[in-house]
Amino acid sequence: MNHSQSPKHLLIKKRLLLSARELFRVYGLKKTSIAELTKAVGIAQGSFYAYFSSKEELFFELVEVEEGRIKEELFHLLQEEPMTKHLFKKFLLKSLELIQQNPIIRSLFDKEHMQYLLNKLPPERMEKHIKVDTESLRPMIEHLQQQNIMIKKDPRIISGIIRSFILSFLHQQTIGEDIFEETIALHAEMIADGLIQGG
Repeated sequence: MNHSQSPKHLLIKKRLLLSARELFRVYGLKKTSIAELTKAVGIAQGSFYAYFSSKEELFFELVEVEEGRIKEELFHLLQEEPMTKHLFKKFLLKSLELIQQNPIIRSLFDKEHMQYLLNKLPPERMEKHIKVDTESLRPMIEHLQQQNIMIKKDPRIISGIIRSFILSFLHQQTIGEDIFEETIALHAEMIADGLIQGG
């Protein structure tokens, strides 16, 4: 059996990800040490490198796990009923809510934090992630277009509209905290009206 696929190896890797989620949430990436991560799961500090090449790689894998959970919840929401403008608005607002509530994903939108990651991770790792992230909405968009539910524009542009809406939480203070929720709700409604055909 390949050691990297052995049940024990996979279990420890999963435990590292779980402990990292809590430690990164409380202390952040920079202030969390490998010693703290390994102590939390009861392995020697040197053993860490059998699972990850760096704590930054561990963080990034955790980001991908968290993103996967968010996407799964969102796509489950879309399966509940036939697509309508109302459901698409709900999908947009839920996307924003889940990202705002997730400290791991939210930290990616901090410029200093992102620059730190870019400096530590191999460029191809980040490029692959961005490509996967950009393409993740394409199947849903194309499916809705084939059913004549969504307007027939380039899926990359529609994906860009959705992602730009999600990024609006970064401008909460600029928009005005007192009107942010109402502004976002109206913004989501306008996007749904523009992208979804019919009711």
